[in-house]
Amino acid sequence: MKTTFPIFIAILCLSVNSRAQKATGQNNVQDLYQVDMTNQKKFISEAKPLIEQMSQKRIVALGEGTHGTAEFYRLRYWITRELIEKKGFTHIALENDLSDGLLLNEGLNSEADLNTLMKKRLLSIWQNEETKELLTWVRSYNQTHKKRVSIDGIDFVYINVDIEALQKVLANQTSFLASVEQLKAPASLQDEVWEAMNVKDSKIDFKAMGESSYKGYLMADSLDQRINASGLSMQVKSASHLIILNIKQAFAPFYHQFTKTDEPSRDVNMAVNVAEILKNSNDKMIIWAHNAHVAKTGIYDNEVGGMGGEIIKHFPGQYFVMGTGTAMGTFAATEQSRDSYTNPMKAYPLEKTVADSWETQFLALNKPAFYFFPAIYNSKNDVKPMRFIGYGPKSDPGTNDKTNISKHFDAFLFISNSTAATPLK
Repeated sequence: MKTTFPIFIAILCLSVNSRAQKATGQNNVQDLYQVDMTNQKKFISEAKPLIEQMSQKRIVALGEGTHGTAEFYRLRYWITRELIEKKGFTHIALENDLSDGLLLNEGLNSEADLNTLMKKRLLSIWQNEETKELLTWVRSYNQTHKKRVSIDGIDFVYINVDIEALQKVLANQTSFLASVEQLKAPASLQDEVWEAMNVKDSKIDFKAMGESSYKGYLMADSLDQRINASGLSMQVKSASHLIILNIKQAFAPFYHQFTKTDEPSRDVNMAVNVAEILKNSNDKMIIWAHNAHVAKTGIYDNEVGGMGGEIIKHFPGQYFVMGTGTAMGTFAATEQSRDSYTNPMKAYPLEKTVADSWETQFLALNKPAFYFFPAIYNSKNDVKPMRFIGYGPKSDPGTNDKTNISKHFDAFLFISNSTAATPLK
């Protein structure tokens, strides 16, 4: 009896473990790190292995499974603080307009009202109390540190903000400012069309806009070349080039349409912007953007996303990406088709996860929040559906794509039940 009882217990344990492995898809559940989300100190203590791996890279991307989940914002803020305060990072790059980032920095390092600044310089997906907490901390940090933290935009949406930023950079350069002024007409028309696409039954002359934007691209390219050949300082040339590059990225679809040439993808362009921002420095950057963008490979047969893979081409061996996901609860989204400064955001319920998806597998573990390293957890390179929810309200099976999580992310943080981001008060 003394011999058979321990054997019985061992068999029972093996049986229980076998059932657990079966319920979670045969992945390495022992390699999960559970985290406490109740406060920053506890979370950071439990996330030390994650932080340590991140700190060894020059660029760390923190993804979001939706654009409107409060917990994604909060936990990324805690990680960001740790990387800045203790690991030497000085840039926070958002999936937001590049020139708005430049002007946001200017306002953040002044006494400007933060709510007003956010509504003017951030797309609606960022206009929430969770982002405000991050920016409030950055403002305070910059007041007491010689090396300031920079908030960067890496995307291209509106063009008139680029004109505004370029005018500031080229102040008193009358010969160049006249050319900048000429860019206002095509910039305004394209911005107006972008806004009009959110208005039902809008009458839009796409042909006229396309011709105007094509000319705008040529004007911007010519201005960039003239500035580069001028006697202006390298600092002014570099700042001007970055802004004009963003202008050309916005006009580019129409230029390439007219010239019948291949257009770089949005993710290729965002990776170029990251490289331009970090050029001629040893600075370290944290990127906040959607999972699809920060991923090392694209989704939907590489039709969307994959900025992470493009960044790796610019910075080999210097990129770390963490995806985030959730299964239940609510998220903030908009029903409008184009992201803008004024999208009405509201909370929507997350639909039930797909039966054989990663989210369903993670939910079955009955852990409120945890992270893992996919290369270890998914060492067999399993492929399962994963949700990629944009800024729209859909979270149905159509938002899933079959994903080898190991090829997309270096780490993944899962929260079983989450809540919508809090609108600015």
